[in-house]
Amino acid sequence: MQESKNFHGLVAIDKALQWRSFPDEPPGKDQVKVRVVAAGLNRADLSQQAGTYNPPEGVTPIMGLECSGIIETVGADVSRWLPGQQVCALLPGGGLATSVVCDQRLLLPVPGSLSLVQAGGIVEVYTTAWLNLFHRGKVKAGDKVLLMAGASGVGTAVLQLCDHFGIDVTVVVGSDEKLQFCRGLGAKNGLNRHQQDWKALKAFGPFDMVLDCCAGDWLERYLSLMNNGGRIVTIGLMAGRKTQLDMGLLLMKRIQLMGSTLRFLPITEKEKLLAELMEKVWPLFAQGQLKPIIDTVLPIAQYQKAYDLMASNKTTGKVILSLPAS
Repeated sequence: MQESKNFHGLVAIDKALQWRSFPDEPPGKDQVKVRVVAAGLNRADLSQQAGTYNPPEGVTPIMGLECSGIIETVGADVSRWLPGQQVCALLPGGGLATSVVCDQRLLLPVPGSLSLVQAGGIVEVYTTAWLNLFHRGKVKAGDKVLLMAGASGVGTAVLQLCDHFGIDVTVVVGSDEKLQFCRGLGAKNGLNRHQQDWKALKAFGPFDMVLDCCAGDWLERYLSLMNNGGRIVTIGLMAGRKTQLDMGLLLMKRIQLMGSTLRFLPITEKEKLLAELMEKVWPLFAQGQLKPIIDTVLPIAQYQKAYDLMASNKTTGKVILSLPAS
């Protein structure tokens, strides 16, 4: 009788991180099994650990919304991938593990000459940036965008995309060092929220779009900063889940306020987004016009240190967890 194999993954039990063993699973007919080499940490992973952002129904409790690795096996009906190919995966969960089984539609090849470690932290942030800039925010060349947390993983992707497509970005960050860094990625203007009043942002507007990860009292502030017909796209709740809004100002300025999550999108919509990235974004990596911005790479055994680092809000770009070769 053949001995069953196990794989390991990172879960949160009563808010405590644990590296646990799980029974191995073969890929279904439309699925691919990937040996994980690196996985990017995202703010959603911190929220899942805290119990405030649970995975979609039927999705593994193992955390991790993106990873890179090498295809081990493919299902019977998989036509676009082969064992041995290097890929990165956009996941509803399961990336912080030694292996992951996912739908073949959620994979992209590693772009250009990027290493697998570099590729472990690009697909979630660039898909998030693309979705919310161009689908939700409807931005175009010449528009003015206000970007919160400009030095975050998503922020660094947004800055590079906007710089390439001719979009004017003003950032809000938490330090002068982060502000200088964002300017280096193309930010035209910026504000250190710890040293300057938010009203100073009025000098840089009015804004056609806000990419917001804060919510809370910031939502009320955005209304006075927006252009007529502007769009506020909220992708995070770092400043709180509740606030009060002047709905009269929202109506008079015809402002659109919308929430957006990538994780809960239907797989067909994710497939379309990845196809757009493959056509319009991935070649920019190969041409050297985009680059992964990585703050820290840590071995998976130091997962607690990685989570603590992200929670400190002191990072610039991505925190990546790497896995051993076997």
